[in-house]
Amino acid sequence: MTNDNRKTTQKGTARRGSAKDKIIRERAARVIANLDAYDTDTRDAIYNALEGVPAQLAELVKRAEAGETILDCTDAAHARDAAAIADLQNFAHHFSETIRIARENPIIPASLYNGLADALIDFENDLPSLARVSESEAHIRLTIDAFIEQTATRAAKGGAR
Repeated sequence: MTNDNRKTTQKGTARRGSAKDKIIRERAARVIANLDAYDTDTRDAIYNALEGVPAQLAELVKRAEAGETILDCTDAAHARDAAAIADLQNFAHHFSETIRIARENPIIPASLYNGLADALIDFENDLPSLARVSESEAHIRLTIDAFIEQTATRAAKGGAR
């Protein structure tokens, strides 16, 4: 009797696992099909993971649904791309800090700040898809936040323009 119960339990567990796998695969299919919400790298990584271990697929889908960009680093070229993207993200953080310091520090010449700002503007002008970025919710929120901050600063200084 005990052996029969164990077999039934194992079969029941296997069935539940299969149902979980099916749900994960359905979620993965939704990520792959949603061109607006997920970038190409994330969709490709999920697609490539469909043939892999279900637990790994589940983790990738969970990360994608949380908004993380997933890079498929299965070969050296992808690993280099991932490292380059990480470097660019670090550069963006440090460059924005550099511009802020150059703008706010009174002993740094205006010409240095202007050179940095001009370089950023040139970079933005070279982007073919800048309209998509400038029309995004995140960009609009940043612009409005900057306006609010400037307005508050002017009001605190007596309303001078």
